[in-house]
Amino acid sequence: MSETISLRLPRDTVKKLDEIADKEGKDRSTLIRELLEHGVKEKDIDHAIELYRSGQATGWKAAQVAGVSLWNFYRILVEKGILIQYSEHDLEEDLKGLAGE
Repeated sequence: MSETISLRLPRDTVKKLDEIADKEGKDRSTLIRELLEHGVKEKDIDHAIELYRSGQATGWKAAQVAGVSLWNFYRILVEKGILIQYSEHDLEEDLKGLAGE
């Protein structure tokens, strides 16, 4: 189920949204919904990366927070130039996660 929200945006932003929506053949509401969903997903990934970097989560746990597979999470880390720190403990945790424990 969806919920209706309202927000105020600067005129320039609304104009840019309309331009993009026209280029993509979408209405403004659809475009805004897509942009927000993308932004929320990116925030989840950013949060997962921070948990991973600070040692608060293994790769497996961070991937779950990000809502992506373990391998995609590691690909994201590589793309962002983040050093993958992988210990024997991490391997054990990842194997447990893969086994569904």
